[in-house]
Amino acid sequence: MHLTVGQAANVLAHVGADPAKLTTGGRGVPEIEKAGGIAQRTLFGLLLLVVTFSSPAGTLLAAGIVGLAFLMRKRRSRRQAWEDINWSAGFLENPNTPADGEQMEVLVSGAPVTDVPVAADPTPRVDQAVPATKNLYHVSLGRSEWPNVEVVGEHAYGKAIRAALRANGALAAGRNEGETEGLLVELVAEPDNPLDPNAISVRWKGRVLGYLSREDAKRYTRPLTRIIASGNVAAATARVWAYDEGDRLRARVTVALPEPALIAPLNAAPAGVTTLITWGSAIQVLKEENHFDVLGKYVPADGMGILLVSLHKETYTLKNGTQRPFVEIRLDGQRVGELSNVTSAHLLPVLEHTEAVGEIALAYSKITGSTLAAQLVLHAAKATEISDDWLANGPHPASILLLREPR
Repeated sequence: MHLTVGQAANVLAHVGADPAKLTTGGRGVPEIEKAGGIAQRTLFGLLLLVVTFSSPAGTLLAAGIVGLAFLMRKRRSRRQAWEDINWSAGFLENPNTPADGEQMEVLVSGAPVTDVPVAADPTPRVDQAVPATKNLYHVSLGRSEWPNVEVVGEHAYGKAIRAALRANGALAAGRNEGETEGLLVELVAEPDNPLDPNAISVRWKGRVLGYLSREDAKRYTRPLTRIIASGNVAAATARVWAYDEGDRLRARVTVALPEPALIAPLNAAPAGVTTLITWGSAIQVLKEENHFDVLGKYVPADGMGILLVSLHKETYTLKNGTQRPFVEIRLDGQRVGELSNVTSAHLLPVLEHTEAVGEIALAYSKITGSTLAAQLVLHAAKATEISDDWLANGPHPASILLLREPR
């Protein structure tokens, strides 16, 4: 009852169900839903008339039905108010605000809110587009994206949210509710923000849509600052929903963000012409326990991180002289493991292609462990999952980031 059609479609798609059935019978079409609402109210009124005049007790019964309907409506209104507070940190848009990005005082229940940063000097202007010379760094690294991190303070930036929805056709004329999925947004660190030095704003075409919460900003500030300091734009996708009441905007923005440790690799790509294989399902690396002298330097203090590893075609020579190819995993030029015969077979055609065109194949690998041991899990698409366009448009170099020293 309390999900929009778009939200429900996302839930069904996530669990593998067909979202198309949500729109059967005209659901989600404003004209049909309006007509259905009028029909429901008309039938309800006729039912009350029949009950009222059917018997002496009908009047009391009709009054009870009306009272119950009133209580249900009030309950829905209270729930909506609760969602407004919890989804958007209780911000109410001030219709007299001069423009997005200017300092403003936001009130909740008559008390000023100070724990959510608001764009203000001396932070950079928020009405400037992202420079075209910067490189986009997609924090998802190619994983499937699901908007999982809540943004706060949306109601302070209603104009920008309206503009984003209208630009994507989600808030057309005559409609007061809209949502858009997969909106490309920029994550901007604001170390000079007077309210929080870890503040991270979520921006669409240079306009602030909201901020990560104080807790999330603290978690994400290190990898995002590294990306930005390297001359890149930290990009993510977002879902934006809003209900426009004219003088007030109910809004919710969520951003797709992985765990902070899985956003930026701990090492740099090797020298030479490299190409980054598309992110794929997890593949266990074998014999990494024999190379802890190398891996131990890269195990983060919190026990989890992401690495850029190179993939190489090597061969075993069996006792009968038969040669069997396999994939060797190297970290900064040093062997750290290999893949089994079965998983190697899925990747060898890709390596043969990259070798033929003079490129070194790279992939992301998740590292977990401690000062005692480490484990590697490779994430690389199989040869059957690589498109012809990807092969034809190479190389696909990894983004260049400032190097973090190993432990």
